[in-house]
Amino acid sequence: MFDLYCPHCGEPWEHDMLHDVTDMKYMEAAEAFKVQGCTVFQILQRIQRKKSNCKAKPVVSADELAGINAAHNESDYPDEWDYDMARAIFTTKFNINDIF
Repeated sequence: MFDLYCPHCGEPWEHDMLHDVTDMKYMEAAEAFKVQGCTVFQILQRIQRKKSNCKAKPVVSADELAGINAAHNESDYPDEWDYDMARAIFTTKFNINDIF
């Protein structure tokens, strides 16, 4: 199961990969992922100390990317990023009363 989605291209990633980002603590890697997306996992980028953002072609719609970014803005903690709710808000006729 994929837990994280790149804010630039929508590519899915495993949540545990944030623990494996060299020279970064978990929360530092999470914050970098919110800004840089996929490139935070690319070893060459880190070795060269480049902080570029993902430039891959999106694999999801613009509305889904908006939902992914909305989920990232809701919390600093990746395990609280609710992509399903965020996608619903941006891609359907969402009514908050349907949740409660």
